[in-house]
Amino acid sequence: MRKINIYEKALCCPTGVCGPSVDPDLIRLTAQTKQINQSENVRVLRRNLAQNPNAFVREQQVAKLIAEYGIAILPVTVVAGKVMKLGGYPTTAEMSAYSGMDLADGGHLEQV
Repeated sequence: MRKINIYEKALCCPTGVCGPSVDPDLIRLTAQTKQINQSENVRVLRRNLAQNPNAFVREQQVAKLIAEYGIAILPVTVVAGKVMKLGGYPTTAEMSAYSGMDLADGGHLEQV
């Protein structure tokens, strides 16, 4: 199973989709995560620094990046054990490429 791990800065809740001003990237990513996770072949795991700090320690690549650049490097996206993106959430095109699913049409999952 392909795993997409997204290591995020400290958020007030697991998705970050709460409070008076919600980041539109988080809304999109949350919806895409739910859709991708319906697949039997791919899992998206979001790691929130406030709620799962041990995950940052266990993933040595992420721990090293934070030690070198600080938490400003977050979010970090790791796909199948390889760091793919730093300092920003994956775009829809990137999530499609990482998952192997066509998300461009609003999230209908089709194998690419």
